[in-house]
Amino acid sequence: MTGSARDGQATMRDYKERLVKTARMLAMCEKAGVADPMDVAGLAVAAFEDMPLKQAMVFVRSNEGNIRDLAWAFKNSSSAEEFERRVRELKRSPEDGER
Repeated sequence: MTGSARDGQATMRDYKERLVKTARMLAMCEKAGVADPMDVAGLAVAAFEDMPLKQAMVFVRSNEGNIRDLAWAFKNSSSAEEFERRVRELKRSPEDGER
């Protein structure tokens, strides 16, 4: 595997991890009744990913749908296995079934 392919995989893995972390923060904020949970999630991304606030907010807002879907999976799961099952449900196309 070439260096650029490995870099691309690492970047995609980092991106997915950032999405999951942000979704977890969103789910926690929503559960706590925070007034603007998406904004707080953006602040958390900036703080914990050592990212400029503007870049973090662009990341959060441009991925809002995915983050909300993952937050739904967190809120409706009681274990890591159930979370993984919910994520697989999300990956199914709308024609394939329910959610």
